[in-house]
Amino acid sequence: MKEDKARAVSFFSMKGIDARQISEKESGKKPDLELYIDDSLFGYCEIKSIVDYDFIGEHHDPTNNKIQNKIHEASKQFSAYNADHNVPNILLFMNHYKNIGFKDLWVVLTGQETPPNNPSEPIDIRYAKRLAQKNDLSHIDYFVDRTSVV
Repeated sequence: MKEDKARAVSFFSMKGIDARQISEKESGKKPDLELYIDDSLFGYCEIKSIVDYDFIGEHHDPTNNKIQNKIHEASKQFSAYNADHNVPNILLFMNHYKNIGFKDLWVVLTGQETPPNNPSEPIDIRYAKRLAQKNDLSHIDYFVDRTSVV
């Protein structure tokens, strides 16, 4: 989504970071943006959009699966493009659905509801376990959650 790239560039610009689109001429898996501070490469950014979807009846909300899959996709892109991991890899989620956000990402990464939570609440580590089995989290240094819903 071109609008999401423009929003990401604007977000980084407000932080004093120059976000540049990686050339389409480069083949293979690659992140969306190179990030520069004072013309020095600072890191790479992959933008993943979370868009509205419908689910019917008593079926489980597919949000956590969607987030886990986006993390896995980004991890493959980072490991292919920044194989030596010389600079940080940043995964930026751009949410287009007001009911999805940081709390959902937290559940996927930790298996718990966001604090303060009840210590007796069950922990669901299936998403984190899948990410660990695929070694996805070793390729991502930072997660950023942005919303584009007004």
